[in-house]
Amino acid sequence: MSRSSRNTATVSRVMLVIMVVACVLLVCIAGRVRGQKAPDEKGGANSKCYLCHAGMKTEEITTNHLAMGVTCDKCHGESTEHMHDEMLMTEPDLLFGRAEIAAMCGKCHGDHKKPEKVEAFRKEWTGKMQPNGRIISAKSVCTDCHGTHNIANEIGAEIEAGQAEQWIAAFNGTDLSGWKASPQNAWTVKGGRIYATLQESESLGRLVSDADYDDYLLVVTFKTSRKIQAGIDLRHGDSKPGPAIEISDNDKLRAFPGSVSVPERGLALVNLRDDLLDYDGWNTISAKVAGDRVQLWLNAEEIGAVRTASATKGKIGFYIRGNSVSKDDQFCIREVQIRKLDESGENEK
Repeated sequence: MSRSSRNTATVSRVMLVIMVVACVLLVCIAGRVRGQKAPDEKGGANSKCYLCHAGMKTEEITTNHLAMGVTCDKCHGESTEHMHDEMLMTEPDLLFGRAEIAAMCGKCHGDHKKPEKVEAFRKEWTGKMQPNGRIISAKSVCTDCHGTHNIANEIGAEIEAGQAEQWIAAFNGTDLSGWKASPQNAWTVKGGRIYATLQESESLGRLVSDADYDDYLLVVTFKTSRKIQAGIDLRHGDSKPGPAIEISDNDKLRAFPGSVSVPERGLALVNLRDDLLDYDGWNTISAKVAGDRVQLWLNAEEIGAVRTASATKGKIGFYIRGNSVSKDDQFCIREVQIRKLDESGENEK
C-alpha cells in the first residue's frame, strides 16, 4: 500500500473514532437532560420561581431575603406541584394571610419578638406616610411597607419589562382632589382616611376619579363593617357604571367580598370563600384590569379572572349602598395605588 493510501486510511479511522465519541457524548447529554429535574427544584436559588414570577427578581422582599440566603421555598415550601401546574390552579405549599404576617416575620426578625420595639415604631410613625407612599396605622403589617408581595403573583412580567409608569397614589391622604363625590356630604377625609357615610334619605353614594384609565393595576387598602354594602368601580362611565368589585356578602348566592358584578348581568366572578376578609382590620384588594378582563386578589389570595364584556376604558370609583347601617358601621379607604399597564400586549398570561 502506498504512503498516500495509508495516510488516507489513517485519517478515515481517526474521523470514524471522533464521530463515534461525539455520538456517545450526545446520547449521554440527551439522557441527562431528559432525566434531570428543574434547576434547584429542591431549594437553592429562586430561578425556578422567576420562570413565572419574573417581577420578584427586583422586588424588595425577594432581593433582601435572597442576599441573606433566604429563598422563596424557605417561606412557601418546596411547592413542587405548584411549580409544575401550568394551569395556575395549584397554590404554593404555604401562604400567609394578614393576620399571620407578624408571626411569620417574627420567626427570623428578632425585633418582632419584642413588643416594646414594635410599639415604639408604631408610636413614632402612626399617621405618617413612608417614602413608598404607605401610611402607617395601628394595625399595619410588615408587607404594608416592605414590598408588594401580595400582587406580585401574575404582574411580574409588566414590572420586569421596565415600564416607565410607576405606582401613583390616587388618594393624596389630605383631600378629595382628583375625585368627584356624589352626594358631596357622603365622602369625607379625616386623619388621612376617606370615610363613606349615607344620610337616611340617601340610597347610594359614589366617589369617582376625574381621570379615565385604559389598562392598569390597582391596589386598594380599606376597612369595612359586615353590614356595609360597598364596592369598587373598575370601568365607570357616564352612561354605565361598568364592572365592580363587591365588598359585601350576597347570602342568597353565597357570594362573599371579592366577587365581581357586571351591570345587567349580575355576578360574573364569585368568591366562595368567607374567610378572606378581615372585618376587624385592614384589607387589601389587588386587581389587574386589561381590556375587558379582570383578575383579582383579596388579601394576597387570588379570587380568579373573568371577561366582563364591558368598555375597555373608564374611571375608577367607590360606592356605598343603603341607609340601614348605624354610625358605628363605616366604609373607610386608606390607600389607592394605581399603575398603568403599557401597550406591549402583555395584558394576559
